[in-house]
Amino acid sequence: MFEERLLLPGGYVLEARIFASQDFVLSLRKGKTLLVEYRSGGRYAFKSVEKLRYDFERDVENALRRG
Repeated sequence: MFEERLLLPGGYVLEARIFASQDFVLSLRKGKTLLVEYRSGGRYAFKSVEKLRYDFERDVENALRRG
């Protein structure tokens, strides 16, 4: 399992968890509020790692802009 947590300015927390079964959870939170979440088996249709990263980063940037 891979797990990483980044504390960003403004109280944001970016988390990535990738399990041996290739399930994943990528999220952005501010405090207890979930702003963006990509989860295997969820609404996000996984196509490739590159597409997953691009889509998640785009949604995180949009969420940070909205503040």
